[in-house]
Amino acid sequence: MRHRTWSVSAIILGLVGTCAATGVSLVPASLMLGPCLRDWTSPSSYGARGSPLATVDAPLGDGALRLCYGRPSMRGRAIYGALVPWDSLWRMGANEPTRLYLSRPATVAGIPLEAGRYALYLRPGRGQWMLFVNRSVRHWGNDLSLDVRAHEVGSAPVPVLALPEPVETLTVRRVAADSGRMNLAFDWERTRVVLRVSPR
Repeated sequence: MRHRTWSVSAIILGLVGTCAATGVSLVPASLMLGPCLRDWTSPSSYGARGSPLATVDAPLGDGALRLCYGRPSMRGRAIYGALVPWDSLWRMGANEPTRLYLSRPATVAGIPLEAGRYALYLRPGRGQWMLFVNRSVRHWGNDLSLDVRAHEVGSAPVPVLALPEPVETLTVRRVAADSGRMNLAFDWERTRVVLRVSPR
């Protein structure tokens, strides 16, 4: 009996471990996507945060997506070109990297992605803004070492729109689009960055 219990436990741990490592949905999407967990390896995770974690959930064809990000505020600071420098990679939030969980294959900003877990980075520029998608999700947000960069799976330009009024705290919202697609709008300061998402 004890041997059977150990066998069942090993199978469950194997399935959970595979799901955690690959993001492949071997269990229901609601469990596979999981909560937006803090990075407990960072001392900042043990106190109150000035930039709380937030979650955006959305249906994606017959699956789902979840976006987890830290919500920094302006607090009187200039953002793009200052706090977030031009032509430098930014984690699209605060603290942990902005993480995207997909329960099915999808296209994000024209980049084909399999079901799984990804970190999103943005490189704002005076002329063009670029999205970078990375398979590494367990590093601290601003750790962009060569080892982390080696896990990039794609990059693409993204549309940027001017907002009529400033947005104090970074806010991501789902905006409906046509033909089963959606847009994820990242609003901060007077800027909206749009990620177009569709199932494939």
